[in-house]
Amino acid sequence: MGRRKTRTGALRGELLAVAGGLLETGGTAAVTTRAVAAGAGTSLAAVNELFGGKAGLVRALFAEGFARLAADLRALDPTGDPEADVLALALAVRSFARRAPHLHEVMFSRPFAEFRPDASDARAAEEIYAIVVGRVAAVLGPGRAPGTAKDAAIGLFATVQGLLALDASGLLAGAPETADRRFRSTVTAALRGLAATASELPRPPAEEAP
Repeated sequence: MGRRKTRTGALRGELLAVAGGLLETGGTAAVTTRAVAAGAGTSLAAVNELFGGKAGLVRALFAEGFARLAADLRALDPTGDPEADVLALALAVRSFARRAPHLHEVMFSRPFAEFRPDASDARAAEEIYAIVVGRVAAVLGPGRAPGTAKDAAIGLFATVQGLLALDASGLLAGAPETADRRFRSTVTAALRGLAATASELPRPPAEEAP
C-alpha cells in the first residue's frame, strides 16, 4: 500500500497519536519525524508540512499533554472541603505523571533540544494553573491581597513537581504505601504553610502569567 499523501486534520491527529505512542514506549529518543511518518504510513514531507518539523511536533505534544491534564483536573468537582480538594488535584497530577511519564517530562522539563517553549507556548498551561489557583483561593479564604492565591498555588505546584521527581526516581520511598503517605502529608503541610504565610509572600512588580 502506498503512502498517504493527503494532508488533513485527521492525518495530523494520527501523526500526533503515533508520536505520543513512540514517546511513551521508547522515550524521547524514539520520537523522530521519520519514525512518526513511518508509524502513520505517510511521508516525512507530510510531517514537516503539518508540523513544520520536529520542533512543531514536540510543541503539539506539549500542548496535548496540558490539554489532557486539564481535562483530568476539570473532572474533579469541589467537595466542600477546600483542603481535600487541593490534595485531590495533586493526586490527579501524580496519577497523570505515572500514566504518562515521558509526556509529563515534555511538559515540565526540556528533554528535546529542538523545542524550547516561548510565552505563547506557556499559554497551554493556563487552564491548569487557573484550576489550581481557584482551589487554593478557597483554602486561603476571602480578604487576601490580589495575586496571593496565585503565588501560593505556584509554590504548591512547585512542591508537587519536586515530589513527582523523587517519586519517579524511587527516592521518595521504597514502599509504595510510604511514598503515598509522604506525598500526601507533604502536600498538605505545604498547603497549610502557604495558607498561614500567604499575606507575607512578596508580590511581583506586575502580574505575570506562570
